[in-house]
Amino acid sequence: MASRHCPNCAAPLEMELGQVEALCDYCASRLRFVPGSDELAVVKTREEMRYRERVAVQQAILRKQLDQEEAERWRQMAGRVAIAALPVVGAAAGRAMFGAAVRRGGGCGCLAALAGLAAAAATALGLL
Repeated sequence: MASRHCPNCAAPLEMELGQVEALCDYCASRLRFVPGSDELAVVKTREEMRYRERVAVQQAILRKQLDQEEAERWRQMAGRVAIAALPVVGAAAGRAMFGAAVRRGGGCGCLAALAGLAAAAATALGLL
């Protein structure tokens, strides 16, 4: 903790090392101080940490959005395949496979359901 004094009322100000703004408890003045050379490194480190934290939060938000968009694309693809396979595998089997793909909501479950639909369609067409 660094000890300074308010330039307006001379009241003591207790400030953490690297802190550049303060509010005087006695006269309610908002004060700004130029950090000393020893404090400059602390201020720089704090600002870098805040920047990295903001970047990490933005990356997490973007990653979540991408995951949601990918899951939605998989659901749409499963729906298109199920609809296209209905005449081949039958309505009940197509609904069951589509429902299983949508409930799993992501890559591996949808891939398995799509592979099952493709195999059933190929078998029904006599390709396998």
